[in-house]
Amino acid sequence: MMLQFERVVATGTAALDSGIGDTALKTFNGETYLYSTTGRGGGIVSWHLVEGASPQEQDQQYFGASITHQVGRIGTPVHLAGNDRLILDVDTATGLVGYSLNADGTIGALQETGGLTGGGDIASAVQMTIGTSNLLVLAHEDTDQIGSYRINGDGSLSPANSVAASATVLKTLQSGSNHFVITADTAGNTISSYTVNQGTGALSEVDGNEAIRTLGINTPTAVEAVQAYGKSWVVVAGVGSNSLSVLELASNGQLKPADHVLDTLHTRFASVQDIAAVQVEGRVFVVAGGGDDGITLFTMTPDGQLVHMDSFADTLDSGLQNVQTISVAPVGDELQIFAASQQDAGLTQLSVSIADLGLVAEGYGTVTGTAQGDMLSGGILDTTLHGGAGDDILITGTSATTMTGGAGADTYVIRESSGPTVITDFQAGIDRLDLSDYPFLRTPAQLDFTSTAQGARISYRDEVIELHSDTGATLTSEQVFGAGFDGPDHIPVNLDSGPDNNTSAGVAGRFTLSSASPNAALGDAELRFTPDGGSALVAQANAQGEFELDLPDGTFPGQLDITKSYSTASSEITALDALQVLRMSVGLDPIWGPAAAENFIAADITRDGAVNALDALAILQVAVGQPTEHDAEWVFLEANADLSGISRNNVVYETGAEVTAVDGALSVDMTSILLGNIEAV
Repeated sequence: MMLQFERVVATGTAALDSGIGDTALKTFNGETYLYSTTGRGGGIVSWHLVEGASPQEQDQQYFGASITHQVGRIGTPVHLAGNDRLILDVDTATGLVGYSLNADGTIGALQETGGLTGGGDIASAVQMTIGTSNLLVLAHEDTDQIGSYRINGDGSLSPANSVAASATVLKTLQSGSNHFVITADTAGNTISSYTVNQGTGALSEVDGNEAIRTLGINTPTAVEAVQAYGKSWVVVAGVGSNSLSVLELASNGQLKPADHVLDTLHTRFASVQDIAAVQVEGRVFVVAGGGDDGITLFTMTPDGQLVHMDSFADTLDSGLQNVQTISVAPVGDELQIFAASQQDAGLTQLSVSIADLGLVAEGYGTVTGTAQGDMLSGGILDTTLHGGAGDDILITGTSATTMTGGAGADTYVIRESSGPTVITDFQAGIDRLDLSDYPFLRTPAQLDFTSTAQGARISYRDEVIELHSDTGATLTSEQVFGAGFDGPDHIPVNLDSGPDNNTSAGVAGRFTLSSASPNAALGDAELRFTPDGGSALVAQANAQGEFELDLPDGTFPGQLDITKSYSTASSEITALDALQVLRMSVGLDPIWGPAAAENFIAADITRDGAVNALDALAILQVAVGQPTEHDAEWVFLEANADLSGISRNNVVYETGAEVTAVDGALSVDMTSILLGNIEAV
C-alpha cells in the first residue's frame, strides 16, 4: 500500500487556510464532510469528500464577533437532541458553544447551551450512548475537571459528576459490556482510563495501569480508540518520545501494552502531533504525522502490532511542514487522508487504494487467502498460510509456520518466539520480510544470514527462518533487506515479564487455578501452556494472579507449567525452617509431628532428590538474606498427584499439570509449595 500525494486544497482566504488547528469528519445521508477549524480571527470550512477527486468546498463560516478573539483551534462534532453541532473551545464561555451542522454539509447558526459546572473553555469532548442514555464528557481547561453530562431531550446538559483531573484528549471505548473514557494529559504526561457508570454516567478512575508507565511515552499529544479483531485498542502518540504505542483495553478498564514503536530515518512521525485511525473491511489503519514533515501509514495486526506500510516525506508542493492535525476517511475504494500544517496554508490530500482489501483470518492447519490483499495469521499449532494473489500480509503463529505469498507484493511478519518458519516463494525486490518484532534488532548485520542453494537461512537468537526464493536461486542479505530495515524501531513491551525477587507473596496449599478470575497463589507468576503438537504460549500474571494466554476458541489439551519466585518481603522463610529441615535430614520429625510428602518437597530446596544438611544451609542463607546457589521458589503440582512414594531420601515429583483449554478458558486444581518453607500440612 502506497501513500499517493493528490493536492493541496484551500479557500484562498488566509484566515480560513492558515493556522488550521483541527479537522473533524461527519457523515450525513452517506456523504462524508470534513470540517477544518482555525483559531482566533478565523473560522470553519466545510468540505464534501468525493472519491477520486478534490474535496468540494461546501460552506464557510467566520467566527462571530462575540467569540472570534476567544476561540481556540479545536472543533468536535456532537449530536444534541436531534441537532448536530461543531463545538468549540471558547475561553470565557459558561456554556457549550458551537455552530449547527446541517445535513447538506452547510454550517448553521452559533448556539450555546446553558451554563456548565466546569465552564465552556474545553480542551476536548467525547460523546457516548449507553443503553438509552446519551452522555457527553468534557475536559474543562479553566477548572481542571473532567465532567460527565447527561444530554436531555431538549438538548440541554445535566451534570452527572466530575473528577478533578486535567486532560487534553478524551476518547471513548467499550470493552466487554463496560464503557470507558480514555484520557491523555500532555502537561501532566499521563494516560488514564475511567469507567462510566451505566446507570448514572459517573466517572471513576481505573487503578492498575502502572504497566503503561514503563513504555516511556513522553508528552502524549493524541489518542485514537478502535474495536477490532474482537478486542478494544487504544493508540497513543508521544511527541517527546517520537513514539506510537498500542494498548489493549481489558474489560476491567486496565490498559495492557501491545506494541511501542519509535520513529527512525525511514519513517515520518518524529515529534508526532496527531494520529488518525480507521477500520475498513475488518482492517485497521493508523496514520501519524508531526514535526518530521511527512506522513506515515501503518496497519494493525490482530495482536496489536503496527506494521509499517509506507511513509511520505514533504515536498515543495505537498505542504506537510510540521503537521498539526490529521483526518482519514474511507471514500469509495480509497482512504482519503487530510493533513494541516503549522506552517503551510491549506489542507494536504493524500490517498491510499483499498480496492483490493481481502480477508482477515487467523488459525492453524491450513489457512488460505483470496485473490486480494489478505492478512493471514498462524495459530498455536503448526500452520500453513497460502496468500494467493494480491498484496498479502502473512504473520507467523507460535508454532511452526510455512508461508506462501503467491503473486503480488507480500509482507512476511515474523513474530518473536515463533516456531520454525519457512517462506516458500520470496520475491527479491518485491516482497518484504518484517523482523521488527525481534527484540533489539536494529540492522541486518545483527542476523546470522547464510545464503543457501534455494535461498537463505536466517537466525537471530533462537529464531530460525528458512527463506526459499520464488526462482529457486540463492539470496543475499542485500536482496532481502536492501540497504537495511525500512520501518520504525519496535521496543519490547514485556521486559518486566517473568518472575523475580520482587514478586508478590504466594499462598501455600491446594487451590483452583482459573483463567476467568484472580488467583491469589499466582501473583506475578509466569504461566507457560504448551498445547499438544504446538509450541509454548507464555503469559505473565499480574499481582492479583489474573492472566491471559490469548487462546483461540476450540479444545486444546496440553501441559501447564508455572514459575514463581519467592518474595523476600514476605519473610515466610525463617531460621526455624532451616532447623526443621536439619531435624528431617537426620530422620527426626518436625516439631509438630511426622512430616508429610509436601514437607519433604519444601525441604529439598536444592532439588537433588533428598533432604540433607545442604538444604538446611541453603534455607538459612535465604532466611538471613545471604547469597545462595539455591534460591527459594514456588513449585506447582497437580492437586491429585500421587505423592505416596516421597520420603526423606526420595524426593521425586512432577511439576505442572495436564490441562485442557476450552474456548480460551482453563481451570485445574493444583497444589502450591514454597521451597524452604516448612509448615504443618
